[in-house]
Amino acid sequence: SNKHTMNFIKDLSVDKVLNLAEDTFNQVKPKTDVEARVYEVLSHKNWGSSSTIMNQIAQDTYDYDKFPIVTGIMWEALETQRPSAWRVVFKGLTLLEHLIKNGSERCVDDARNHSHTLRGLHRFNYYEGTIDRGVGVREKSKQLVEILGDDERIREERQKARKMREKFGTTSGGSMTSVSGGGGGGGGSSRYAGYGNDDSQWRSG
Repeated sequence: SNKHTMNFIKDLSVDKVLNLAEDTFNQVKPKTDVEARVYEVLSHKNWGSSSTIMNQIAQDTYDYDKFPIVTGIMWEALETQRPSAWRVVFKGLTLLEHLIKNGSERCVDDARNHSHTLRGLHRFNYYEGTIDRGVGVREKSKQLVEILGDDERIREERQKARKMREKFGTTSGGSMTSVSGGGGGGGGSSRYAGYGNDDSQWRSG
């Protein structure tokens, strides 16, 4: 029956395979707002995701219960390993990059724990005719593995991202300020000393 399946797949046109691979992320009926946001970012329907939604997802990772929902869907996208779903995979990497820089520190640990998945994407290969669609996935996965191997770089990127958020006022709408200011004084947001060691931001979940 495996042979039968292979023939079936071979007979499908590229378009059909493309649709099959991406259907998971486009046909899904999200159960919560959290899921809906992540699926919206990963769906191939809208190529560029709004920074507002990306920032909301980053904010969700500070919530103890929402964190596994966000990362679960994201890794599912990154682990599809179906070359024809290259858009979904690329968008998964884009989301991961955003979370490493803007999400809770746990996102960094989580990404490091999945470095085998990211390394696997270094060999990602998909051509549409003569167009190399895999190059973006290969490049971005390499960049992320590099960043994750460098604590100092992560610290810099997270500080840069925080300044950007403050500059453009994306701290409104319940982002960093509400997370770190819980006990008074907002100590949490100015202290990105370690990754994952400081769980004080988690209690406000």
